Amino acid sequence: MKNRYKIGSAVCAAMFVLALAACAATPSETHTAISYLAAESEVYSTTAEVVKEVEDTVVEISTESVTTNFGMQYIVSGAGSGVIVGRSEENYLIVTNNHVIDGASEITVRTRAGEEYTASLVATDDSADIAVVSVSSSTPLKLAVWGDSDALQIGETVIAIGNPLGNLGGTVTQGILSASGRTIAIENYSMTLLQTDAAINPGNSGGGLFNMRGQLIGVVNAKTSSEGIEGLCFAIPANAARSAYESLCEYGYLVGRATLCLGVAQGTVAGSSVVYISSLGEGADSNFRLYDRICKIGGEDISSVLAFNNALAKCAPGEKVEVEVCRGSVMQGLFGSSITFESKSTVFTVTAAQYGA
Repeated sequence: MKNRYKIGSAVCAAMFVLALAACAATPSETHTAISYLAAESEVYSTTAEVVKEVEDTVVEISTESVTTNFGMQYIVSGAGSGVIVGRSEENYLIVTNNHVIDGASEITVRTRAGEEYTASLVATDDSADIAVVSVSSSTPLKLAVWGDSDALQIGETVIAIGNPLGNLGGTVTQGILSASGRTIAIENYSMTLLQTDAAINPGNSGGGLFNMRGQLIGVVNAKTSSEGIEGLCFAIPANAARSAYESLCEYGYLVGRATLCLGVAQGTVAGSSVVYISSLGEGADSNFRLYDRICKIGGEDISSVLAFNNALAKCAPGEKVEVEVCRGSVMQGLFGSSITFESKSTVFTVTAAQYGA
């Protein structure tokens, strides 16, 4: 049986949030953030000592979003976790997953002490699955200390703290670091993650994974969803999460991420999977047309949105990229519309742009 990796450990009403897309909340101004980095520190002798040191840095996150179905609007609630990692002049900054706040119109943060804050979205990135939200608090809030995820050793003890099921905030689970550098496909992106057997459940997303020094060494974001499989859970390494966090705080987007300014969709033609242009964003090269099939990028075959994103991940903003397309058009038929593509392909040389700039 093929394993399915699910990036939806946030709770959303009675279903899991699985989509990766831009958040509907309006980003606020970017921040110059103060964060704490790991220094030489003692190794705590018990899990209880670690938890006492870090538990106040982990928060519960609840969201509300509006969805329309059959002409009627509904409010959908969701829940996840976050970690307080920085502060600017007036606000505390919380790192979480993009999929926790995806589509949210309202974001609420609740601390372990029971204080609730209305949060503002600073910035978010779907490819890194990292988002930053901010809260204003007159009460001092404790910041987590970023650890060095590159220095981790397989088999060392790790502790996860989060909000499983959306109503069990502050839940602590323990396991070991099962593996590092696991590159797996989650939704439409390849991610390199830490693997642990610490129990992770819906609502844990965005929570902290800590080592026995009390350092934040990962941001929890995924688990396997195959029936009968246990103890395969994943977290974004702290070094990658911190890099994305700092970029989002300073610039509002992930520096170094390339884009062709295209919206793409995946379909099937004659039994084969194809990727075609579903929307043209501002800044898209004038050679592209709506419904063009993306056949290759940089010589790599493109047959899925995952392959499209993987190919773009190898490009840098400003880099010249060869994109092979087959012109497509929508055909109206008796049973609805379909897309047909020309058999002859054309290669365009386009310049990749900086995503989000």
